[in-house]
Amino acid sequence: MGFEVALLDIDGTLLDSTYHHTIAWARAFSGVGHPVPVWKLHRHIGMGGDRLIPAVSSEEIAERFGDELTERHTKAYDELIGETGLLPGARELLDGLRAAGLEVVLASSSQPKHAKHALELLDADDRTDAWTTSEDASESKPDPELLETALDRVSGSRALMIGDATWDVEAASQANIPTIGLLSGGFGEDELRTAGAVVVYRDPADLLASLDEALSRAGG
Repeated sequence: MGFEVALLDIDGTLLDSTYHHTIAWARAFSGVGHPVPVWKLHRHIGMGGDRLIPAVSSEEIAERFGDELTERHTKAYDELIGETGLLPGARELLDGLRAAGLEVVLASSSQPKHAKHALELLDADDRTDAWTTSEDASESKPDPELLETALDRVSGSRALMIGDATWDVEAASQANIPTIGLLSGGFGEDELRTAGAVVVYRDPADLLASLDEALSRAGG
């Protein structure tokens, strides 16, 4: 039996925005007087902000500045979001997945206004069956709640995940969902495979070019 549903992350998977989020977080931490190296922040992009803040700093800083850091990140990303664009093959991959008979769900933990930007670029109304935002789950990646919520929005049950971050892979693994990894968010192939990705491709266009093979290798 083949896959019925494709769950896709947005940032770094379909939208070239990982490094914009990295810079936004760097500005946020500098703004509260606790700068964090950019490389360290990048290693945690894709993790929910509630988890990222203590992971790159400390529980003390998270408790003292958590809300302010989140607000500062939002403001900084708002200033950068106009510079983001779709990764090569993003729209075409969504079309290819639907042509292969899969329901397509964008399993994003982005804030609604940031998700809206990506959804408009992707023409998501015409290319997907459902999507999520940060408002749809109380726990963020790598917790699997968001993926489970996304899966509940369509009729199919046998799903695969497509994501760029180890946090995507870990969340999917906890939900017993195999993952196809992409390098477009900056994580390395070995890192994604170690986290549990079944197969790894360069970006959406590279995956689309080998979609039948990828689905087969992922178990579909």
